[in-house]
Amino acid sequence: MAAAAVVGNDSLQTLGTFLSSNRGRTPLPAQMAFLLGLTAVVLGLGWWLNGGDPAWGRLAQFPLPDAIGWIDLLPPLAVLLLTRWGAPVSTSVLLLTAIAPANAGPVLLRSLIGYGLAFATALLLYGAVLWLLERPLLDAQHSGEPEPELTGVAAAGLEPGDAADAPRWLVLQWLSTAWLWSQWLVHDLANIFILLPRQLQAWQLGLSAAALGGGLCALVAWGGGPIQRMVQDKVNTSHLRSATLIDLLFGALLLALARFSPTPLSTTWVFLGLLAGRELGLLLRLRHRPALEVGAVLVGDLGKASLALALSLAVALLIQPLKAL
Repeated sequence: MAAAAVVGNDSLQTLGTFLSSNRGRTPLPAQMAFLLGLTAVVLGLGWWLNGGDPAWGRLAQFPLPDAIGWIDLLPPLAVLLLTRWGAPVSTSVLLLTAIAPANAGPVLLRSLIGYGLAFATALLLYGAVLWLLERPLLDAQHSGEPEPELTGVAAAGLEPGDAADAPRWLVLQWLSTAWLWSQWLVHDLANIFILLPRQLQAWQLGLSAAALGGGLCALVAWGGGPIQRMVQDKVNTSHLRSATLIDLLFGALLLALARFSPTPLSTTWVFLGLLAGRELGLLLRLRHRPALEVGAVLVGDLGKASLALALSLAVALLIQPLKAL
């Protein structure tokens, strides 16, 4: 349940750009094999380096509960329902604080700091430099004609402006996804393994990997689910060049935040901050959409995320009192 909930909701931030930009361009089995291979490497490496702990030691402050009952299904079930609604849930807040409510404050504080850091970084980079890489895509879209760089099979089925999506950008996009997915796993495997022993035997790791792999394959087959719309609403996210830049920047932010502190945080809020800063930076430079329209999208994203966060905290903080009844 935790694996399905975390992967299904957090696909927005980690695989959203990958799924959006590869739709119709690469076979689904190839996408599945790519993600399964990466996951196996990160899981195995974390398990080997941390004495049997595939969560990369990020559960040190979250002791395993003395008893696990049916009530512990409530947090992942809440994540699944909120994901179905299309809300970006802070799985770290909901799943981790349900086990250790005392850690709610530090997790929430780090998440909000992550949002602010991502927003400021994206606003600065896109407003100063990266808008230059986005402008040709928008210009080609407005002209309605593909650029001449792509011809023949490479250009078949691509949208106007996808000339930048030459084979080199496809390779770079997959490499950036590998970078981002590995960084995300280091952060958020804690949410998936929160209810399992802190040291797993090899066969237990294998069962966990199989469950996680099944969820990944379903996610690719479904194209990301309802929450994918939050990525598709943003400018140029279906283009390989734009998706690559987002993935590289998000992965770098996660690496920096992981180095700063071992305390888990909501990577969802970091990603939302990145998208908001990017959209605002491009608006200031390119005026590609009406300001009110962009504002409505960003406020809507923040509103959904805030409501989901409030519900997550309520559910998480109710778990221990319900267990005591």
